This record gives sequence, C-alpha cells and structure tokens, in this order.
Amino acid sequence: MNKTLTKAQHDKRFILAMVAIPLFVYLIFFLIPCFAGLFFGFTDFGGYSLNVKWVGLYNYKKIFADHAFRKAIVNHLKLYLGTVVFCFPLAFISAIALTRNRALKESSFYKILFFFPSTVPMLIIAILWMVMYNPSFGVFNTFLTAIGLQPVQWLASSKVVMWSVLLIVIWRQFGFYLVYFMAAVSNIPQDIYEAAYIDGASDVQQTFYITVPLTWDVITTAMLFFIESSVTLGFNVVYIVTRGGPDNASEILSSYMFSMITENLDYGKASAVGAIMLLLTLGMAFIILKVFRRESYEY
Repeated sequence: MNKTLTKAQHDKRFILAMVAIPLFVYLIFFLIPCFAGLFFGFTDFGGYSLNVKWVGLYNYKKIFADHAFRKAIVNHLKLYLGTVVFCFPLAFISAIALTRNRALKESSFYKILFFFPSTVPMLIIAILWMVMYNPSFGVFNTFLTAIGLQPVQWLASSKVVMWSVLLIVIWRQFGFYLVYFMAAVSNIPQDIYEAAYIDGASDVQQTFYITVPLTWDVITTAMLFFIESSVTLGFNVVYIVTRGGPDNASEILSSYMFSMITENLDYGKASAVGAIMLLLTLGMAFIILKVFRRESYEY
C-alpha cells in the first residue's frame, strides 16, 4: 500500500513538474507581456522609463480619431475575410480533387509542389512578387500590354494595392492549407464513399454530404489558426512590399502599431492598438466558433 502511494505521489509530482515548466514559460513570455501591454495602453509610456503617467482612454481616443487607424482596421478585416473567402475554398476543393481523383496518383508530388511556397522565407517571396508587380517589366503588366490593355500600378494605386497584398498572402498560404485539408480528407474511410456511390450519390453530393461534414472541425480549426497567423504574415507582406502605402491604403493594424513605435516612439498608443488587435482577434474567433458550431460526425 505504501509503495503504491509513493508511486502515485511520484507520478503526481512528475506531472506537476511537466506542467509547471511550460506554464512558467507561457507566463513569462506571453501572459505578463500581454497584461503589461494592456496596462501601458492607458499610460504615456515612451519605451525608455517606467516612470509613466496614467492617461486613461486618451490613447484610444487619439487612435480612433486617426484616419490611418480606421483604414488599418478595414484593411485588417479585408485581409482575413479575403483569404478565408478565396484561399480556403480553393484549397479545400483542390485537396478533394487531389485526394479523391484516382487519375492523380502522384499526390505526394503535388503536396511538395504546392507546399513549397510555405517554406520559402517571406523576404524572398516579397521580392519575387515586387518584381512581378513592377509597372515597367513585371509579368502582369507585360501580359496586360500584350492583350491591348493599359498597365496597372499594382503597388502604387490606392484602389488596387490591397488586392495585390491579398494575392501574395493567398499564394503563400494556399499550399499549407491544401496539405492540411488533404490530410483530413485522406482520413475519411473509403467505405463511406463506396456506399454512397452504390446508393447513387454523385461526386458533388458526396462532397457536401460526406467530405464537408466529416472535415468540418478541421475547417473550423484552420480558420482559427489563420486568425493568429494572418497578423504576422500580413505584417511581413505589408512592411516589405508597401510599408502601408500609398496613403495608408495597405496599412493593417500590426503595421500601424509598428509605425507608432518606430516613427512616433509612442508606446502608449502602440499598446492601445495591440489591445484592439487582441479584442478583434478574440471577437473573430468567437464569431467563428458560434457561426460554424455544428454537430460533430464520427466515422
């Protein structure tokens, strides 16, 4: 009995130690900076001294009065919703085609081919697309000129620049989510499709009544994951390619926050922007969980 009790205590201590280590790291590198950022959003913190003055909602009033900030919120939502609307359906349909089509037996080849952009550093991708967007010799304008159309200022026009940024993000993320969805579709037993085929279900019906319901949790998880990753990815694209221009037409919240720090040295307003980004991310995650919540199917 004592040996059993001693072993149980030992196991309990081991589990607590394994939980305590990542919890400590999470506390130091995430929770404390997060709460510190929320606190500094209500102060005039300048980044050099902890001798700060409490200013209440002053920082929030100033940034909401800034036209560039309001543009950044709209562009932030455009970036996320645009990727969800265009990238996710395209990646999911391609995953079904590559997984279910028996004629495409080289699925591993396509996985590597489409996943490759996700492994390339963002700097290289940004330079590649900047060359393609070049108004003089870029691929897109060369094609438009060849068919008799006027060239487009892809990165210099306030009407087009956000679509140009969105296209880069979609191209960068497509391969990752294609492989992600292919893994989910591949795990569905073939017996279910064979039974549906015998019952006379077409490929479209099998997709909507079998594939989508059985991968619904995976789709929802992918959308939640993209909320977090889109902030970093969007910032990398905007900072390297457009710097938020022209006239803040491609500014997003993360790049706006960065400019508050580097150009204005206003850490208080930057912290307020960070708090708004946090609330916006949590809000989008809550909406996704509510809207896409449905009964889980098992197989």
